[in-house]
Amino acid sequence: MSTLKLKKHADGFILDYGHVRLALDTGIKGETTLLTHGHTDHIRGVDMAHRIVATKATIDTLRARGHRVMSRIEPLEYNQRIGQLGVVVTALNAGHVLGSTMYLMEFDEGLSVLYTGDFNVVDSMVHKAAAPVLADVLITEATYGSPEWVFPSRKSIYNDILTTTAEVMEKGRIPVFLAYSLGKAQEAIALLQWGGFNVITGNHRIDEVCKVYNQHGSDLRHTSLTNRNAKNLLTDGCAIVSSSFHHTRRNIRTEMGSQEANRLMNNMEHYSLSGWTLGDSSKTGFPLSAHSDFKGLKMFAKKVKPRVVYCFTDNATHFSGHLADEGLNAVPLE
Repeated sequence: MSTLKLKKHADGFILDYGHVRLALDTGIKGETTLLTHGHTDHIRGVDMAHRIVATKATIDTLRARGHRVMSRIEPLEYNQRIGQLGVVVTALNAGHVLGSTMYLMEFDEGLSVLYTGDFNVVDSMVHKAAAPVLADVLITEATYGSPEWVFPSRKSIYNDILTTTAEVMEKGRIPVFLAYSLGKAQEAIALLQWGGFNVITGNHRIDEVCKVYNQHGSDLRHTSLTNRNAKNLLTDGCAIVSSSFHHTRRNIRTEMGSQEANRLMNNMEHYSLSGWTLGDSSKTGFPLSAHSDFKGLKMFAKKVKPRVVYCFTDNATHFSGHLADEGLNAVPLE
């Protein structure tokens, strides 16, 4: 039987098994790239690929964020299979952002490999949770792969965000939630919208990605800062979701003038939506993460029942050790 080889390349990996070579969240000339999603840290070098396998939603979000996809695209939807000589690849929902994908690779020699990319095992307002499948080899992220990273329930985080929003607005102030333009911003908008609050988006990138979410079945209703009604909402009461407060500040000044902008910005309270706020008193915000926490990562790995687990991202070494304590053969890739 052939030997599986994994090599770090840019922000992803090159996988070799027998005569099959695949690029995972990166790209090399003449080969196929399996692209899990459109966040910047997963697309470096993908334009080198001969072809890119990804969901249509991933390609649409890439374009919405200003990335020109030059390679040949092979669209693949969830639970759809695609083959090339020596391997069949199945796309699976990763629960991370719109279109995010895990890939199950089944090789002719009988080996099965599951590559997660970034994934989340918890349902959110806009994404369905990732589900484990059986595989001989698991290649998994370990972003929060240490025991201190156990998040409160999604429901409790949502309740805290909505309660804070109401309290801030009752004081006549404007809550500003800082979130990635792809994924987190849309979750925040959906939550605030569900809570009955008017929502303003603070920058163009969020607006463009929201259009893609709505094209793929979401119902996000928000007002851009460039909309003529934005000034009234800012006066009457609303929340702002921004992925770049620099651009939000500039947009407010452009639309409303420096004097009004200064008044509004002095009336704002800022909150970060990130798992990294957990236990960090220097960060004001809520531990809303698009990644699995430590318990979720460990549960997922055990249910895959792999013979070997390869872990990547910053906590790979820590997580490998914890998986070894659970009886799994785990190897850090970083």
